[in-house]
Amino acid sequence: MRLLRDSILLVHFSAKPRQDLMAVLEERYLVRTLTLGDYENGVSGNPKLVVLDVPLENEVQVLRLREALNKFSPRAVRRVFVIDDKRRILMARATVCGAEAVLSRPLRRDVVHSTIDQILHEQSMTSSHDTGRFALDAGVSALDNILRFATSSFELTQDELYTHGDQIIDAIADIGLGDWVEIVARHHSQTFRHSLLVTGVAVGFGHLLGVGHRDLRRLALGSLLHDVGKAEIPVSILEKPSALTPDEMEAMRHHPEFGRDILRRKGGFSDEMIDIVVHHHEMLDGSGYPDALAGNQIADIVRAVTICDIFAALIEERPYKRRLDAGEAYDIMRGMTGKLDPALMKEFAHVITCTPLAISA
Repeated sequence: MRLLRDSILLVHFSAKPRQDLMAVLEERYLVRTLTLGDYENGVSGNPKLVVLDVPLENEVQVLRLREALNKFSPRAVRRVFVIDDKRRILMARATVCGAEAVLSRPLRRDVVHSTIDQILHEQSMTSSHDTGRFALDAGVSALDNILRFATSSFELTQDELYTHGDQIIDAIADIGLGDWVEIVARHHSQTFRHSLLVTGVAVGFGHLLGVGHRDLRRLALGSLLHDVGKAEIPVSILEKPSALTPDEMEAMRHHPEFGRDILRRKGGFSDEMIDIVVHHHEMLDGSGYPDALAGNQIADIVRAVTICDIFAALIEERPYKRRLDAGEAYDIMRGMTGKLDPALMKEFAHVITCTPLAISA
């Protein structure tokens, strides 16, 4: 079944669209094509969805593309990028250019169709989530800047990230945590999606606790930063569509130390933020990692982020595990006797009772 005429604009770099992509798209949609040069010159009309099959290897080209894309509202024109492989740099550049989804070659027709169908379906409905999408854009931008900071000479400070955190704080106060979870669920990157979910849960938890704006900022920023060390983990492990092997799990367990080293080496972040990054997998009974801290050695804010991190992981669906509903997730966490702060866990129950939470990949 074909969708509305000209519902898709395919922007391509070469003289003609690449046949593997064009063939898959024309099976299901009516497609209009445009060269990258014409697109950069603003000759595009008003498409609902843009599929971009353009090179992202060259930073100058990426900057030119971003300038062209900025002529459109990122919430009005949805973007799907097609890249030749899943290298981290290509995924990151697509994300910073506003990718709603990223497809990598070799293309699978079912994945291409399901990805585009979902986006077009969402656009056909009246959206009440503009505030949430604006905040999601801010969160993605923050995570992209954190990734660039961790892997290049790009400079970033704690103060520069507060604005992004503020937008998430305001959005959750406005639309609620449940809507935030639904919006975040559509992000293409498993790693970004998890960090955005942890940030939302932490801010929602803070709202329910009645903490002030300063403490909400601390929770938001600590949650955005908590997995910065994953910048040192191969994408093949981070985005693996199946369970990790023991060796891969061991590699993943080093990300808190990698994060600490990045923040200390680059500077610009407080000891508290470094504490969250390196110790969010510590447990009160000393069974966590990397430093086997116990009891009062673990700061209150770290304990809170740990609870939100575990909860987010449990309610996410991955290709190798089903999602748990909020009640199931909370029951598992209550069973972690001696590991999580009991007073915070008692308060966290209100997140479960006040918010419909569950997301799928």
